[in-house]
Amino acid sequence: MPQSEAPDKKTKITDVISTFLHRHRRTLVVALAAVLIVVVGLFVYLEVRSSREESARLAAEEVQELYDEWVEASEEQRPRLAEQLSDRVDTVVQDYSRFYAAQRSLVVRGEMHWELEEWARAADDFARAANGFGDSYLTPIALFNAAAAAEEAGDVDRARQLLQQLVDQHTTAEVPRALFTLGRLAEQETNRDEALEYYNQLVQRHAGSNWTNLARNRIIALSVR
Repeated sequence: MPQSEAPDKKTKITDVISTFLHRHRRTLVVALAAVLIVVVGLFVYLEVRSSREESARLAAEEVQELYDEWVEASEEQRPRLAEQLSDRVDTVVQDYSRFYAAQRSLVVRGEMHWELEEWARAADDFARAANGFGDSYLTPIALFNAAAAAEEAGDVDRARQLLQQLVDQHTTAEVPRALFTLGRLAEQETNRDEALEYYNQLVQRHAGSNWTNLARNRIIALSVR
């Protein structure tokens, strides 16, 4: 008797599954088609994304090559190359606005403006590189460079804002240097208490940094005064 019940149970389960599939075949077909569309769409997206990333990388390398050529060029050739580089950067930023290549291209042009002592333009490019893209290793570097260029341009308030942004939003090796620079700028404005605040932050939070010893020396000097 027990042996005859097993096939009956299997038959019943098969019948239930068959009935379910028959009743819901249209829904299942639609669901399967939807899954297939999603999979195909994801595959196409990844392929397109990969292709654009490769194009963006090549564009950024072209910008770097133009910069290297500009560095080695004669004074007569430099203006033409600088214009080419600047135009190419604008194109890269427009075509690949959310890619690392655009950030890197802005940093390269910022370096060119820095070499030309075009401080305001350098600050603008570095600041755009720091704020317009996803976080990367270039972001804090660009922030510090933007602050340095802004200070050279005489815009100390902007330099302080950029440095404070670096301190507040990042934990990289540039932060101790930014804190020391904020202290130095405060000293230049004869704001002793503010300078001490930045130097003490540096000592307390970044004991292993090379900038910490300089901060300690400034704390001692300001305390003696």
